[in-house]
Amino acid sequence: MAATRVLRQRNWTEAELIAGGFRYYQPRKRLVMARVINTVTNIELTLETLMADAGDIICYNPGAEPKTEMADYDQWPVAKELFKKTYKAWDDGSWRPNTAEAHLMEHGCLPYFKSAGIWALRLPISIYVQSLESPEPSVVPRGRWLCIGLEGEPYNMNDEQMHTRYVVA
Repeated sequence: MAATRVLRQRNWTEAELIAGGFRYYQPRKRLVMARVINTVTNIELTLETLMADAGDIICYNPGAEPKTEMADYDQWPVAKELFKKTYKAWDDGSWRPNTAEAHLMEHGCLPYFKSAGIWALRLPISIYVQSLESPEPSVVPRGRWLCIGLEGEPYNMNDEQMHTRYVVA
């Protein structure tokens, strides 16, 4: 893989992102449940295994029905400092947790929402990406969304996740 070009975290300028075909997308305000973890944790996703260190945050998409195991929820890790910059405490005073949210709260989760947008591009070709949480680069296939976060960190998501999490016109 030495000769393979891998996209990694870096400082991007807005001009570079626009020239690369990226657009800026605002987040949809949607509830996620999140908790600090105390041990190194691996999360198996479709394309890669993500690793979270002790002190990092695990975010969960609660859905409507509680799952049997915590690992059964759609989840993703976020570095502690990045979480502080990109998420805010849920601020809807009329919110009452559904059964899945209550289940996650029993496991130490609290409600948040993502407040920061991202730059993203629907990939016309497959590329190698080294996300912050992945110990190895992975191939992100054509058609997935390549996202660049607040700190220049690349990651990917499928079309359904992109439309659920961000305002895509």
